[in-house]
Amino acid sequence: MQRWSGGGAVEVDAQVFAGSVRPGGTFPGQVVLRAVGREAQVETIVLRVVAEYPGLDTGEAETDEIGCHYLDGPFIMREEQEHQARFSMRLPWETPITELAGQALGPVVRLRTALDDEDSEGDADHDLIHVSSLPLHEAIMDAFAVAGWTLQSSRLVGERVPPTDQIFDFHQSYTLTDRRSTADGPGDLEVTFLTNPVGCEVFVRPAAPETRYWSDKPPAHRFVAAHHDLDQVDWPAEAGRWIGEAVR
Repeated sequence: MQRWSGGGAVEVDAQVFAGSVRPGGTFPGQVVLRAVGREAQVETIVLRVVAEYPGLDTGEAETDEIGCHYLDGPFIMREEQEHQARFSMRLPWETPITELAGQALGPVVRLRTALDDEDSEGDADHDLIHVSSLPLHEAIMDAFAVAGWTLQSSRLVGERVPPTDQIFDFHQSYTLTDRRSTADGPGDLEVTFLTNPVGCEVFVRPAAPETRYWSDKPPAHRFVAAHHDLDQVDWPAEAGRWIGEAVR
Protein backbone atom coordinates (compact mmCIF):
# COMPACT_ATOMS: atom_id res chain seq x y z
CA MET A 1 0.00 0.00 0.00
CA GLN A 2 1.42 3.44 -0.99
CA ARG A 3 0.52 6.67 0.78
CA TRP A 4 1.96 10.16 1.29
CA SER A 5 3.77 11.06 4.51
CA GLY A 6 5.77 14.19 5.26
CA GLY A 7 5.88 15.26 1.62
CA GLY A 8 6.89 11.93 0.10
CA ALA A 9 5.23 8.68 -0.89
CA VAL A 10 5.88 5.65 1.33
CA GLU A 11 5.09 2.05 0.48
CA VAL A 12 3.76 0.16 3.52
CA ASP A 13 3.81 -3.63 3.66
CA ALA A 14 3.04 -5.50 6.88
CA GLN A 15 3.77 -9.21 7.10
CA VAL A 16 2.29 -11.56 9.68
CA PHE A 17 4.66 -14.47 10.27
CA ALA A 18 2.31 -16.77 12.23
CA GLY A 19 0.08 -19.15 10.28
CA SER A 20 -2.50 -18.89 13.04
CA VAL A 21 -2.72 -17.63 16.61
CA ARG A 22 -5.04 -18.43 19.49
CA PRO A 23 -6.88 -15.98 21.74
CA GLY A 24 -4.52 -14.83 24.47
CA GLY A 25 -1.52 -15.68 22.29
CA THR A 26 1.03 -13.54 20.46
CA PHE A 27 1.91 -13.32 16.81
CA PRO A 28 5.13 -11.96 15.28
CA GLY A 29 5.46 -9.89 12.17
CA GLN A 30 7.34 -7.21 10.30
CA VAL A 31 6.54 -3.88 8.68
CA VAL A 32 8.55 -2.84 5.62
CA LEU A 33 8.53 0.80 4.50
CA ARG A 34 10.11 2.25 1.36
CA ALA A 35 10.31 5.92 0.42
CA VAL A 36 9.27 6.35 -3.21
CA GLY A 37 10.52 9.18 -5.42
CA ARG A 38 11.61 11.58 -2.70
CA GLU A 39 12.46 11.98 0.97
CA ALA A 40 9.62 11.38 3.44
CA GLN A 41 9.13 11.85 7.16
CA VAL A 42 7.31 9.12 9.09
CA GLU A 43 5.82 10.11 12.42
CA THR A 44 4.97 6.62 13.65
CA ILE A 45 3.81 3.18 12.52
CA VAL A 46 0.41 2.22 13.94
CA LEU A 47 -0.68 -1.42 14.10
CA ARG A 48 -4.31 -2.13 14.93
CA VAL A 49 -6.06 -5.48 15.17
CA VAL A 50 -9.71 -5.06 14.19
CA ALA A 51 -12.75 -7.31 13.96
CA GLU A 52 -15.43 -6.77 11.32
CA TYR A 53 -19.15 -7.41 11.78
CA PRO A 54 -22.50 -6.13 10.46
CA GLY A 55 -24.15 -3.40 12.50
CA LEU A 56 -27.10 -4.72 14.49
CA ASP A 57 -29.47 -1.99 13.31
CA THR A 58 -28.11 -1.12 9.87
CA GLY A 59 -26.49 -4.33 8.66
CA GLU A 60 -23.60 -2.23 7.33
CA ALA A 61 -20.03 -3.32 8.00
CA GLU A 62 -18.52 -2.02 11.23
CA THR A 63 -15.10 -2.53 12.79
CA ASP A 64 -14.04 -2.72 16.41
CA GLU A 65 -10.44 -2.28 17.51
CA ILE A 66 -9.27 -5.14 19.71
CA GLY A 67 -5.56 -4.36 19.89
CA CYS A 68 -3.13 -1.52 19.16
CA HIS A 69 0.66 -1.19 18.98
CA TYR A 70 2.98 1.67 17.98
CA LEU A 71 6.36 1.19 16.29
CA ASP A 72 9.34 3.55 15.84
CA GLY A 73 9.07 7.18 14.72
CA PRO A 74 9.47 9.92 14.07
CA PHE A 75 12.21 9.44 11.48
CA ILE A 76 13.15 10.63 7.99
CA MET A 77 13.50 8.23 5.08
CA ARG A 78 15.73 9.15 2.17
CA GLU A 79 14.59 8.54 -1.38
CA GLU A 80 14.26 4.79 -2.10
CA GLN A 81 15.41 3.97 1.43
CA GLU A 82 13.85 0.88 3.04
CA HIS A 83 12.97 0.66 6.71
CA GLN A 84 12.13 -2.62 8.47
CA ALA A 85 10.56 -2.93 11.91
CA ARG A 86 9.83 -6.21 13.69
CA PHE A 87 6.88 -6.49 16.08
CA SER A 88 5.05 -8.93 18.32
CA MET A 89 1.40 -8.39 19.27
CA ARG A 90 -0.75 -10.21 21.80
CA LEU A 91 -4.41 -10.97 21.14
CA PRO A 92 -6.96 -10.43 23.93
CA TRP A 93 -8.71 -13.52 25.26
CA GLU A 94 -12.02 -12.27 23.82
CA THR A 95 -10.64 -12.18 20.26
CA PRO A 96 -13.13 -13.81 17.85
CA ILE A 97 -12.28 -17.24 16.47
CA THR A 98 -11.99 -17.46 12.68
CA GLU A 99 -11.44 -21.22 12.52
CA LEU A 100 -12.58 -24.02 14.84
CA ALA A 101 -10.54 -27.22 14.68
CA GLY A 102 -9.40 -26.17 11.19
CA GLN A 103 -12.91 -25.30 9.93
CA ALA A 104 -13.25 -21.72 8.64
CA LEU A 105 -16.09 -19.94 10.44
CA GLY A 106 -16.52 -16.66 8.55
CA PRO A 107 -15.70 -13.88 11.07
CA VAL A 108 -12.94 -11.55 9.89
CA VAL A 109 -10.02 -10.39 12.06
CA ARG A 110 -7.32 -8.34 10.39
CA LEU A 111 -4.21 -6.29 11.05
CA ARG A 112 -4.50 -2.67 9.88
CA THR A 113 -1.10 -0.98 9.44
CA ALA A 114 -0.87 2.78 8.90
CA LEU A 115 1.64 5.59 9.33
CA ASP A 116 -0.35 7.72 11.75
CA ASP A 117 -3.57 7.74 13.75
CA GLU A 118 -5.39 9.85 11.14
CA ASP A 119 -4.93 7.46 8.23
CA SER A 120 -8.20 6.34 6.65
CA GLU A 121 -9.05 2.71 5.89
CA GLY A 122 -7.98 3.25 2.29
CA ASP A 123 -4.56 4.55 3.36
CA ALA A 124 -3.72 1.46 5.41
CA ASP A 125 -2.26 -1.96 4.65
CA HIS A 126 -4.56 -4.86 5.60
CA ASP A 127 -3.60 -8.44 6.49
CA LEU A 128 -5.89 -11.22 7.64
CA ILE A 129 -5.17 -12.86 11.00
CA HIS A 130 -6.18 -16.50 11.37
CA VAL A 131 -7.41 -17.03 14.93
CA SER A 132 -7.72 -20.69 15.84
CA SER A 133 -9.83 -22.20 18.60
CA LEU A 134 -8.51 -23.06 22.04
CA PRO A 135 -8.52 -26.69 23.23
CA LEU A 136 -11.35 -25.79 25.63
CA HIS A 137 -13.52 -24.51 22.77
CA GLU A 138 -12.90 -27.69 20.81
CA ALA A 139 -13.63 -29.98 23.76
CA ILE A 140 -16.96 -28.25 24.40
CA MET A 141 -18.00 -28.26 20.75
CA ASP A 142 -17.05 -31.93 20.44
CA ALA A 143 -19.20 -32.63 23.51
CA PHE A 144 -22.19 -30.88 21.93
CA ALA A 145 -21.65 -33.01 18.82
CA VAL A 146 -21.71 -36.18 20.94
CA ALA A 147 -25.01 -34.98 22.42
CA GLY A 148 -26.44 -34.52 18.91
CA TRP A 149 -25.77 -30.87 18.05
CA THR A 150 -23.18 -29.99 15.40
CA LEU A 151 -21.80 -26.62 14.35
CA GLN A 152 -23.76 -25.03 11.52
CA SER A 153 -22.41 -21.47 11.46
CA SER A 154 -20.79 -18.69 13.46
CA ARG A 155 -21.07 -14.92 13.22
CA LEU A 156 -20.16 -11.76 15.08
CA VAL A 157 -23.05 -9.81 16.57
CA GLY A 158 -22.68 -6.10 17.33
CA GLU A 159 -24.10 -6.31 20.84
CA ARG A 160 -22.70 -6.92 24.32
CA VAL A 161 -23.79 -9.92 26.38
CA PRO A 162 -25.67 -8.59 29.44
CA PRO A 163 -24.74 -8.50 32.26
CA THR A 164 -21.06 -9.47 31.95
CA ASP A 165 -17.61 -7.91 32.29
CA GLN A 166 -17.18 -8.11 28.54
CA ILE A 167 -14.44 -5.98 26.94
CA PHE A 168 -15.78 -5.50 23.42
CA ASP A 169 -19.08 -4.23 22.03
CA PHE A 170 -19.74 -7.45 20.09
CA HIS A 171 -19.89 -11.18 20.75
CA GLN A 172 -19.46 -14.33 18.67
CA SER A 173 -22.52 -16.53 18.25
CA TYR A 174 -22.48 -20.19 17.19
CA THR A 175 -25.54 -21.96 15.80
CA LEU A 176 -25.65 -25.70 16.45
CA THR A 177 -27.99 -27.90 14.42
CA ASP A 178 -30.04 -30.65 16.06
CA ARG A 179 -29.06 -33.71 14.01
CA ARG A 180 -31.91 -35.81 15.38
CA SER A 181 -34.54 -33.54 13.79
CA THR A 182 -37.36 -34.91 15.91
CA ALA A 183 -40.59 -32.95 15.74
CA ASP A 184 -40.86 -32.62 19.49
CA GLY A 185 -37.14 -32.01 20.07
CA PRO A 186 -35.63 -28.76 21.33
CA GLY A 187 -34.34 -27.77 17.89
CA ASP A 188 -31.22 -25.77 17.13
CA LEU A 189 -29.10 -24.16 19.83
CA GLU A 190 -27.23 -20.87 20.08
CA VAL A 191 -23.94 -20.98 22.00
CA THR A 192 -21.76 -18.03 22.97
CA PHE A 193 -18.28 -18.14 24.53
CA LEU A 194 -16.79 -15.26 26.51
CA THR A 195 -13.20 -16.37 26.94
CA ASN A 196 -10.83 -15.16 29.66
CA PRO A 197 -7.50 -16.25 31.20
CA VAL A 198 -9.28 -18.71 33.53
CA GLY A 199 -11.62 -20.29 31.00
CA CYS A 200 -14.95 -19.46 29.38
CA GLU A 201 -18.38 -18.28 30.27
CA VAL A 202 -20.65 -20.39 28.09
CA PHE A 203 -24.16 -19.19 27.24
CA VAL A 204 -26.61 -21.75 25.83
CA ARG A 205 -30.20 -21.27 24.66
CA PRO A 206 -32.61 -22.32 21.89
CA ALA A 207 -31.67 -20.62 18.64
CA ALA A 208 -33.82 -17.73 17.41
CA PRO A 209 -32.07 -16.59 14.20
CA GLU A 210 -34.84 -14.22 13.15
CA THR A 211 -34.76 -12.31 16.46
CA ARG A 212 -32.36 -9.37 16.45
CA TYR A 213 -31.64 -8.39 20.06
CA TRP A 214 -30.19 -10.52 22.85
CA SER A 215 -32.92 -9.61 25.36
CA ASP A 216 -35.70 -10.56 22.91
CA LYS A 217 -34.40 -14.08 22.39
CA PRO A 218 -35.08 -17.05 24.69
CA PRO A 219 -33.27 -16.74 28.04
CA ALA A 220 -29.62 -17.78 27.90
CA HIS A 221 -28.31 -20.09 30.62
CA ARG A 222 -24.80 -19.29 31.81
CA PHE A 223 -22.22 -21.97 32.59
CA VAL A 224 -18.49 -21.82 33.28
CA ALA A 225 -15.60 -23.96 32.04
CA ALA A 226 -11.94 -23.71 33.09
CA HIS A 227 -8.84 -24.24 30.97
CA HIS A 228 -7.23 -26.33 33.72
CA ASP A 229 -10.23 -28.70 33.76
CA LEU A 230 -9.71 -29.67 30.13
CA ASP A 231 -8.58 -33.24 30.92
CA GLN A 232 -10.53 -33.63 34.15
CA VAL A 233 -14.16 -33.07 33.10
CA ASP A 234 -16.53 -35.44 31.33
CA TRP A 235 -17.44 -32.86 28.69
CA PRO A 236 -20.17 -34.90 26.94
CA ALA A 237 -21.93 -35.30 30.28
CA GLU A 238 -21.42 -31.62 31.06
CA ALA A 239 -22.80 -30.55 27.67
CA GLY A 240 -25.79 -32.82 28.15
CA ARG A 241 -26.50 -31.15 31.49
CA TRP A 242 -26.19 -27.67 29.93
CA ILE A 243 -28.57 -28.57 27.11
CA GLY A 244 -31.07 -30.04 29.54
CA GLU A 245 -31.12 -26.84 31.59
CA ALA A 246 -31.24 -24.56 28.56
CA VAL A 247 -34.17 -26.16 26.76
CA ARG A 248 -36.41 -27.36 29.58
